[in-house]
Amino acid sequence: MQVSLETIGPAVMGGALIGLALAGLMVLTGRVMSASAMVGSLLGGREGLAAASIAFVAGLFIAPSVLFALGVARQPLTEPVWPLLIVGGVLVGVGARLGNGSVFGSVFGLTQGSRRAVAATLAIAAGAGAALTFRHLLGTGVAT
Repeated sequence: MQVSLETIGPAVMGGALIGLALAGLMVLTGRVMSASAMVGSLLGGREGLAAASIAFVAGLFIAPSVLFALGVARQPLTEPVWPLLIVGGVLVGVGARLGNGSVFGSVFGLTQGSRRAVAATLAIAAGAGAALTFRHLLGTGVAT
């Protein structure tokens, strides 16, 4: 795969939009953006969080659909392996709830010099390595 503005542009724009959404949520509600926390607050019925959580979760589904319909987003290179995707999502959510944090919280904690954030980030990296290893062993590697 050749690296060019055409290939990395959508990723950079997506990252910028995520950063903008993150900053907006933090400024407007004082909350850190975490999909696990948002879904967890819906399932756990935490009062006062429902509207923001519903909007966040709805946006996860609506935004890509709109971008795809407008021709901005491209068709994925590979078909997702749904059982693995679902199991992975559940494991990330459970892990974030058990660890009382999120991926963003870990990154934010690193900027504050938190040892707990270092441990969480190392665990996330180990999990990503394990996921790639399993993906390779199952023969569902990334298309080039």
